[in-house]
Amino acid sequence: MKKLFMIFILTLAAMCTASCGKISEISSAELAELLNSSSVFSERLTGIDAAAAEKRFFLNPSDYNEITAYIGTKATCDEFVIVKTDTPDNVMTKLRGHLDIQKNNYSSYRTAEAQKIDSALLTEYKGTVVLIVSGDGAAAGQLYEDYLKK
Repeated sequence: MKKLFMIFILTLAAMCTASCGKISEISSAELAELLNSSSVFSERLTGIDAAAAEKRFFLNPSDYNEITAYIGTKATCDEFVIVKTDTPDNVMTKLRGHLDIQKNNYSSYRTAEAQKIDSALLTEYKGTVVLIVSGDGAAAGQLYEDYLKK
């Protein structure tokens, strides 16, 4: 009985530790503000509406519940998109396709920009898919991780 109780306590402690320090849900507005006010991008990004984001990222209205997207000028491939969805695998597949196209487009005339795509962050957390393309992929990833721990 003592062993069973100890296993229960250890399992409960592991579950609490795994969930501690992580936010329960990503706020698209908060994360977008944090990212856009950071120094991980080579320029200030501009928000685009859902219709423009659908076209840019090859998404359909049925792919998401909420979408927040910011892009740079055509001179850079800096961008980020935050997609709340019931089908994260589908959205991630479409965003990978977007990255492939971007890399192909930038490789021919702005190779330094194309290299940013190699360090892009594409991740999913509790039904929210986040893509960040920046010149400092490590810093962008750290910013995202710090946001999740707040």
